[in-house]
Amino acid sequence: MLLARSALLAGANVRTIRFCFAMRGTVDVTPWDDLLHEFRALGGTADNIRLGEGEYGRGLFPVIPSLPVALHIPENLLIPVEDMVFIDGKLRVGPKSGASARERAWLDRYQELLGWSGGGADSIRQMYDQAAALPSELRSRLATEPFCAPLLAEPTDRLILTRYMTARSLTYEDKSVVIPLVELANHRDGVRYLCKDGVGLHGQFPGEILVQYSDHDSLDYFLTWGFASPRPVAFSVMMSGQIDTTPMQIQSGFAGRPASPRDWIPQMEKSAAGGSLSFVMLGNEKFPRLAKGIFYKLMRDAGYSGYEECFDLIQHHNRLHALALIKVLDGVDLPLARTLRAVAQHRLHAMSFCFGVREI
Repeated sequence: MLLARSALLAGANVRTIRFCFAMRGTVDVTPWDDLLHEFRALGGTADNIRLGEGEYGRGLFPVIPSLPVALHIPENLLIPVEDMVFIDGKLRVGPKSGASARERAWLDRYQELLGWSGGGADSIRQMYDQAAALPSELRSRLATEPFCAPLLAEPTDRLILTRYMTARSLTYEDKSVVIPLVELANHRDGVRYLCKDGVGLHGQFPGEILVQYSDHDSLDYFLTWGFASPRPVAFSVMMSGQIDTTPMQIQSGFAGRPASPRDWIPQMEKSAAGGSLSFVMLGNEKFPRLAKGIFYKLMRDAGYSGYEECFDLIQHHNRLHALALIKVLDGVDLPLARTLRAVAQHRLHAMSFCFGVREI
């Protein structure tokens, strides 16, 4: 899941490993081939996949589009993020990991060829370079935005590493783990990760192998992966206000993969000091009546009144927030400005899918 895909790991600038056989001549094996060979030896599955360059930059493609693709990382190669260490500018499997020496060697080599040292760190630095290229007045105004401010910070190795690990990890059995190879697939709605006895991708793809990264909205996609993507759902930004005279905090804590509409219901806490919602959905293309239905039920069950207008005000605040961002960026034709404008437009589109009330 690179923020900006680097060049394909193939070609004249990559060393080729040559194996000579007395009876069969010489066979050229690229580092990619060698990496897959060892991956399979360690229990992984990598059938009908190759590296390629497509619409989204570097990504995965089927070798033969008419045949299915199978890519699966076994559990022994799923290293928790907390077990990865940063040594002398390189990302490595740390000493606390239970991985074997051979598994460590493969994982470290992967980070060198395709991960941190293979374009991953540089792709994130490009985002900070894009932020630095913005006009100083615009930078000052964006610094007041909670989701923009981190991009305007000094891009230390620690900060870049944090963003890198966030973009290249997945929650598996309640742990955040690094997902080598699978993370090279770019995003598009549709096929999802398979998380059973490891993490994988399966299916038939006429072109590039694409996977739906998560069920988050466009803003969360930008915060995690650094690109603008149309999403069918929108959530509120963090904010505080009141319902009647009771203080209410709205967080941005949606983190699930909903199996049913009920999974869109946030956690609510209520105390003498006020209330708090872990997130608030504002629009949903598939279920346009659901956002209000969920909010109304939570407020009714908590004993509030006047919540209908409160929901409208939350939506109003979020629309103004997106429109203000578009206005601030108006006329700025730079990569990051274009991305942020697209994020705001995607949010407005998703928020428009909110009408009627679905009883929960």
